[in-house]
Amino acid sequence: MAQKIQHEENILADFSIFKWMSFIPGETSVDDIAVMKFDGSTTGLFQKIILPAEYFTPCYTLQFVAKGGFRASINNQDYNLQANDGYLIIPDFFMRRLVPTSEHMELYVLCISRKFMMEMNLQFPLALISHVYIHPVWHMSALKIQGVIHYFELLREVIDTQNRTATMHLVNSFFHFLAGDIANTKQNVPSVSRNEEITGRFLHLVDAHCDRHHNLDWYAEQLFLTTRYVANTVKETLGMTASACIEHALTRRAKTLLCTTTLSIQEIADRLGFQNQSHFGTFFKRHTSLSPAAFRKKL
Repeated sequence: MAQKIQHEENILADFSIFKWMSFIPGETSVDDIAVMKFDGSTTGLFQKIILPAEYFTPCYTLQFVAKGGFRASINNQDYNLQANDGYLIIPDFFMRRLVPTSEHMELYVLCISRKFMMEMNLQFPLALISHVYIHPVWHMSALKIQGVIHYFELLREVIDTQNRTATMHLVNSFFHFLAGDIANTKQNVPSVSRNEEITGRFLHLVDAHCDRHHNLDWYAEQLFLTTRYVANTVKETLGMTASACIEHALTRRAKTLLCTTTLSIQEIADRLGFQNQSHFGTFFKRHTSLSPAAFRKKL
Protein backbone atom coordinates (compact mmCIF):
# COMPACT_ATOMS: atom_id res chain seq x y z
CA MET A 1 0.00 0.00 0.00
CA ALA A 2 1.24 3.46 -0.83
CA GLN A 3 2.04 5.70 2.10
CA LYS A 4 -0.52 8.21 0.92
CA ILE A 5 -3.85 7.28 -0.62
CA GLN A 6 -6.58 9.54 -1.98
CA HIS A 7 -9.82 7.74 -1.12
CA GLU A 8 -12.34 10.50 -1.68
CA GLU A 9 -12.67 13.95 -3.15
CA ASN A 10 -10.84 15.70 -0.32
CA ILE A 11 -9.68 12.89 1.96
CA LEU A 12 -5.94 12.30 2.07
CA ALA A 13 -4.46 9.87 4.55
CA ASP A 14 -0.77 9.40 5.39
CA PHE A 15 -0.76 5.93 6.91
CA SER A 16 2.85 6.23 8.09
CA ILE A 17 1.47 7.96 11.19
CA PHE A 18 -0.05 4.70 12.45
CA LYS A 19 1.96 2.45 14.73
CA TRP A 20 0.87 -0.50 12.62
CA MET A 21 -1.60 -1.29 9.87
CA SER A 22 -2.75 -4.51 8.20
CA PHE A 23 -5.13 -4.81 5.25
CA ILE A 24 -6.61 -7.09 2.60
CA PRO A 25 -6.66 -5.28 -0.77
CA GLY A 26 -9.95 -5.00 -2.61
CA GLU A 27 -10.59 -5.32 -6.32
CA THR A 28 -10.61 -1.53 -6.57
CA SER A 29 -8.51 1.18 -4.92
CA VAL A 30 -10.48 0.73 -1.68
CA ASP A 31 -9.25 -2.02 0.66
CA ASP A 32 -11.76 -4.72 1.60
CA ILE A 33 -10.68 -4.51 5.24
CA ALA A 34 -8.01 -2.59 7.14
CA VAL A 35 -7.08 -2.60 10.82
CA MET A 36 -4.74 -0.06 12.36
CA LYS A 37 -3.47 1.43 15.61
CA PHE A 38 -2.52 5.03 16.30
CA ASP A 39 -0.48 5.86 19.40
CA GLY A 40 0.99 9.34 19.50
CA SER A 41 0.43 13.07 19.14
CA THR A 42 -3.05 14.17 18.14
CA THR A 43 -1.45 17.02 16.23
CA GLY A 44 0.26 14.51 13.98
CA LEU A 45 -2.91 12.47 13.59
CA PHE A 46 -5.21 15.29 12.60
CA GLN A 47 -2.66 17.09 10.43
CA LYS A 48 -1.77 14.05 8.34
CA ILE A 49 -5.30 12.79 7.79
CA ILE A 50 -6.80 15.69 5.89
CA LEU A 51 -10.58 15.66 5.84
CA PRO A 52 -13.01 18.10 4.29
CA ALA A 53 -15.08 20.15 6.74
CA GLU A 54 -18.12 18.00 5.87
CA TYR A 55 -18.22 14.60 4.20
CA PHE A 56 -20.06 11.30 3.91
CA THR A 57 -18.28 8.21 5.15
CA PRO A 58 -17.25 5.73 2.43
CA CYS A 59 -17.14 2.49 4.47
CA TYR A 60 -18.03 0.84 7.77
CA THR A 61 -15.66 2.20 10.41
CA LEU A 62 -15.21 1.05 13.99
CA GLN A 63 -13.04 3.23 16.22
CA PHE A 64 -12.09 2.76 19.85
CA VAL A 65 -10.42 5.33 22.06
CA ALA A 66 -8.02 3.69 24.53
CA LYS A 67 -6.42 6.99 25.61
CA GLY A 68 -7.08 10.67 24.93
CA GLY A 69 -10.19 12.03 23.25
CA PHE A 70 -11.74 14.16 20.54
CA ARG A 71 -15.00 15.82 19.54
CA ALA A 72 -16.97 14.62 16.53
CA SER A 73 -20.23 15.49 14.79
CA ILE A 74 -22.04 12.45 13.43
CA ASN A 75 -25.29 12.99 11.52
CA ASN A 76 -25.55 16.50 13.00
CA GLN A 77 -25.22 15.19 16.57
CA ASP A 78 -22.16 16.30 18.58
CA TYR A 79 -20.20 13.75 20.61
CA ASN A 80 -17.28 14.10 23.02
CA LEU A 81 -15.36 10.84 22.78
CA GLN A 82 -13.07 9.90 25.66
CA ALA A 83 -11.05 6.88 26.77
CA ASN A 84 -13.02 3.59 26.63
CA ASP A 85 -15.51 4.99 24.10
CA GLY A 86 -16.25 3.22 20.84
CA TYR A 87 -18.34 4.14 17.84
CA LEU A 88 -19.54 2.53 14.63
CA ILE A 89 -19.94 4.61 11.48
CA ILE A 90 -22.13 3.28 8.68
CA PRO A 91 -21.46 4.18 5.01
CA ASP A 92 -23.18 7.45 4.08
CA PHE A 93 -23.15 8.77 7.65
CA PHE A 94 -22.69 12.55 7.59
CA MET A 95 -19.54 13.67 9.39
CA ARG A 96 -17.90 16.96 10.28
CA ARG A 97 -14.19 17.46 10.92
CA LEU A 98 -12.91 15.88 14.14
CA VAL A 99 -11.38 18.12 16.84
CA PRO A 100 -8.81 16.70 19.34
CA THR A 101 -9.37 17.38 23.04
CA SER A 102 -6.07 15.93 24.29
CA GLU A 103 -2.43 16.04 23.23
CA HIS A 104 -1.90 12.27 23.08
CA MET A 105 -4.20 9.55 21.79
CA GLU A 106 -4.27 5.78 21.52
CA LEU A 107 -6.82 4.85 18.87
CA TYR A 108 -7.80 1.55 17.22
CA VAL A 109 -9.51 1.68 13.82
CA LEU A 110 -11.22 -1.02 11.77
CA CYS A 111 -12.46 -0.17 8.25
CA ILE A 112 -14.62 -2.59 6.24
CA SER A 113 -15.81 -2.11 2.66
CA ARG A 114 -19.45 -2.60 1.70
CA LYS A 115 -18.46 -5.64 -0.38
CA PHE A 116 -16.64 -7.34 2.50
CA MET A 117 -19.49 -6.57 4.92
CA MET A 118 -22.03 -8.08 2.52
CA GLU A 119 -19.90 -11.22 2.18
CA MET A 120 -19.95 -11.65 5.96
CA ASN A 121 -23.78 -11.40 6.00
CA LEU A 122 -23.98 -10.18 9.59
CA GLN A 123 -27.39 -10.49 11.21
CA PHE A 124 -28.39 -8.29 14.17
CA PRO A 125 -31.70 -7.56 15.92
CA LEU A 126 -33.52 -4.47 14.64
CA ALA A 127 -33.27 -2.86 18.07
CA LEU A 128 -29.47 -3.04 17.91
CA ILE A 129 -29.47 -1.68 14.35
CA SER A 130 -31.49 1.28 15.59
CA HIS A 131 -28.95 1.89 18.35
CA VAL A 132 -26.15 1.98 15.80
CA TYR A 133 -27.90 4.39 13.46
CA ILE A 134 -29.32 6.69 16.12
CA HIS A 135 -26.73 6.28 18.91
CA PRO A 136 -23.44 5.27 17.22
CA VAL A 137 -21.30 5.96 20.32
CA TRP A 138 -21.14 3.82 23.44
CA HIS A 139 -18.96 3.63 26.55
CA MET A 140 -17.23 0.46 27.75
CA SER A 141 -15.51 -0.61 30.92
CA ALA A 142 -11.71 -0.69 31.08
CA LEU A 143 -11.94 -4.49 31.08
CA LYS A 144 -14.05 -4.50 27.91
CA ILE A 145 -11.69 -2.15 26.09
CA GLN A 146 -8.88 -4.61 26.84
CA GLY A 147 -10.98 -7.27 25.13
CA VAL A 148 -11.33 -4.96 22.14
CA ILE A 149 -7.56 -4.46 21.99
CA HIS A 150 -7.08 -8.23 22.12
CA TYR A 151 -9.41 -8.62 19.13
CA PHE A 152 -7.44 -5.99 17.23
CA GLU A 153 -4.18 -7.83 17.84
CA LEU A 154 -5.77 -11.07 16.61
CA LEU A 155 -7.22 -9.31 13.57
CA ARG A 156 -3.83 -7.89 12.73
CA GLU A 157 -2.27 -11.36 12.75
CA VAL A 158 -5.05 -13.01 10.73
CA ILE A 159 -5.32 -10.22 8.16
CA ASP A 160 -1.56 -10.40 7.62
CA THR A 161 -2.06 -13.99 6.39
CA GLN A 162 -4.50 -12.67 3.72
CA ASN A 163 -6.94 -15.42 4.70
CA ARG A 164 -10.34 -13.91 3.86
CA THR A 165 -12.40 -16.73 5.37
CA ALA A 166 -10.58 -16.68 8.71
CA THR A 167 -10.77 -12.88 8.75
CA MET A 168 -14.54 -12.97 8.18
CA HIS A 169 -15.05 -15.44 11.01
CA LEU A 170 -12.98 -13.32 13.38
CA VAL A 171 -14.72 -10.07 12.41
CA ASN A 172 -18.10 -11.80 12.88
CA SER A 173 -17.00 -12.87 16.34
CA PHE A 174 -15.84 -9.34 17.13
CA PHE A 175 -19.15 -7.79 16.07
CA HIS A 176 -21.11 -10.22 18.21
CA PHE A 177 -18.79 -9.50 21.13
CA LEU A 178 -19.62 -5.80 20.71
CA ALA A 179 -23.34 -6.50 20.28
CA GLY A 180 -23.38 -8.38 23.56
CA ASP A 181 -21.48 -5.57 25.25
CA ILE A 182 -23.99 -2.95 24.08
CA ALA A 183 -26.94 -5.14 25.04
CA ASN A 184 -25.52 -5.73 28.54
CA THR A 185 -24.63 -2.09 29.27
CA LYS A 186 -27.97 -0.38 28.81
CA GLN A 187 -27.04 2.19 31.44
CA ASN A 188 -24.39 3.46 29.02
CA VAL A 189 -26.57 3.39 25.89
CA PRO A 190 -29.53 5.75 25.56
CA SER A 191 -32.85 3.94 25.17
CA VAL A 192 -34.32 3.93 21.69
CA SER A 193 -37.69 5.61 21.35
CA ARG A 194 -40.36 4.40 18.94
CA ASN A 195 -39.48 7.17 16.48
CA GLU A 196 -35.78 6.36 16.71
CA GLU A 197 -36.41 2.66 16.14
CA ILE A 198 -38.43 3.41 13.00
CA THR A 199 -35.76 5.82 11.78
CA GLY A 200 -33.03 3.26 12.42
CA ARG A 201 -34.91 0.60 10.49
CA PHE A 202 -35.55 3.07 7.67
CA LEU A 203 -31.86 4.02 7.42
CA HIS A 204 -30.87 0.36 7.43
CA LEU A 205 -33.22 -0.29 4.51
CA VAL A 206 -31.89 2.74 2.64
CA ASP A 207 -28.32 1.54 3.12
CA ALA A 208 -29.21 -1.86 1.65
CA HIS A 209 -31.60 -0.87 -1.15
CA CYS A 210 -31.04 2.73 -2.29
CA ASP A 211 -29.43 1.55 -5.51
CA ARG A 212 -32.75 0.05 -6.62
CA HIS A 213 -35.44 1.89 -4.73
CA HIS A 214 -35.48 5.69 -4.79
CA ASN A 215 -39.08 6.24 -3.74
CA LEU A 216 -40.05 6.76 -0.10
CA ASP A 217 -43.29 4.82 -0.69
CA TRP A 218 -41.34 1.58 -1.11
CA TYR A 219 -39.54 1.99 2.23
CA ALA A 220 -42.81 2.81 3.99
CA GLU A 221 -44.30 -0.40 2.60
CA GLN A 222 -41.39 -2.45 3.96
CA LEU A 223 -41.94 -0.85 7.37
CA PHE A 224 -45.73 -1.47 7.18
CA LEU A 225 -46.32 2.24 7.79
CA THR A 226 -47.77 5.09 5.78
CA THR A 227 -45.43 7.26 3.74
CA ARG A 228 -46.51 10.35 5.63
CA TYR A 229 -45.84 8.72 9.00
CA VAL A 230 -42.33 7.65 7.97
CA ALA A 231 -41.59 11.11 6.54
CA ASN A 232 -42.71 12.89 9.71
CA THR A 233 -40.87 10.43 11.98
CA VAL A 234 -37.55 10.72 10.14
CA LYS A 235 -37.81 14.50 9.95
CA GLU A 236 -38.52 14.77 13.68
CA THR A 237 -35.69 12.37 14.60
CA LEU A 238 -32.91 13.50 12.26
CA GLY A 239 -33.87 17.04 11.32
CA MET A 240 -33.70 16.14 7.63
CA THR A 241 -36.27 14.68 5.28
CA ALA A 242 -36.53 10.98 4.50
CA SER A 243 -36.20 11.74 0.79
CA ALA A 244 -32.96 13.61 1.50
CA CYS A 245 -31.63 10.54 3.34
CA ILE A 246 -32.30 8.42 0.25
CA GLU A 247 -30.74 11.00 -2.06
CA HIS A 248 -27.64 11.39 0.14
CA ALA A 249 -27.13 7.62 0.23
CA LEU A 250 -27.60 7.37 -3.54
CA THR A 251 -25.18 10.24 -4.18
CA ARG A 252 -22.61 8.65 -1.90
CA ARG A 253 -22.97 5.31 -3.72
CA ALA A 254 -22.58 7.06 -7.08
CA LYS A 255 -19.40 8.83 -5.94
CA THR A 256 -17.94 5.55 -4.73
CA LEU A 257 -18.58 3.85 -8.08
CA LEU A 258 -17.15 6.80 -10.00
CA CYS A 259 -14.07 6.88 -7.76
CA THR A 260 -13.27 3.22 -7.40
CA THR A 261 -14.42 1.45 -10.60
CA THR A 262 -13.89 1.68 -14.35
CA LEU A 263 -17.61 1.24 -15.04
CA SER A 264 -18.97 3.55 -17.69
CA ILE A 265 -21.40 6.25 -16.59
CA GLN A 266 -24.18 4.38 -18.37
CA GLU A 267 -23.30 1.21 -16.43
CA ILE A 268 -23.29 3.14 -13.16
CA ALA A 269 -26.66 4.67 -14.03
CA ASP A 270 -28.03 1.17 -14.65
CA ARG A 271 -26.53 -0.20 -11.44
CA LEU A 272 -28.10 2.62 -9.41
CA GLY A 273 -31.55 2.13 -10.87
CA PHE A 274 -31.85 5.24 -13.04
CA GLN A 275 -33.96 5.11 -16.19
CA ASN A 276 -31.06 6.30 -18.31
CA GLN A 277 -27.74 8.11 -18.20
CA SER A 278 -29.38 11.48 -18.66
CA HIS A 279 -31.57 11.09 -15.57
CA PHE A 280 -28.56 9.96 -13.55
CA GLY A 281 -26.51 12.93 -14.76
CA THR A 282 -29.24 15.39 -13.83
CA PHE A 283 -29.60 13.87 -10.35
CA PHE A 284 -25.85 13.78 -9.74
CA LYS A 285 -25.26 17.36 -10.89
CA ARG A 286 -28.10 18.63 -8.71
CA HIS A 287 -26.41 17.15 -5.64
CA THR A 288 -22.75 17.79 -6.43
CA SER A 289 -22.76 20.72 -8.92
CA LEU A 290 -20.72 18.48 -11.26
CA SER A 291 -21.65 16.04 -13.98
CA PRO A 292 -20.56 12.41 -13.34
CA ALA A 293 -17.90 12.74 -16.04
CA ALA A 294 -16.58 16.03 -14.58
CA PHE A 295 -16.51 14.54 -11.08
CA ARG A 296 -14.51 11.53 -12.27
CA LYS A 297 -12.15 13.72 -14.29
CA LYS A 298 -11.59 16.02 -11.31
CA LEU A 299 -10.43 13.06 -9.23
